Amino acid sequence: MTREHLIAEIEAFARKQGLAPATVTSRGVGNSRLYARLKGGKSCTLDVAERLRAYMAATAEPSAT
Repeated sequence: MTREHLIAEIEAFARKQGLAPATVTSRGVGNSRLYARLKGGKSCTLDVAERLRAYMAATAEPSAT
């Protein structure tokens, strides 16, 4: 997974949930600055990325099927 892919996932999740991307990272891993750092070209550990993705998967609204 690339940094760009993680940013895209955060942005898509934030849009679906009606949240700011920084709120997603704050709730997911307790770091509201993570999104800005990623956008600024910095990276995060694989553990942080996995925890964030797990949070987004666990809190995603179920699709209407």
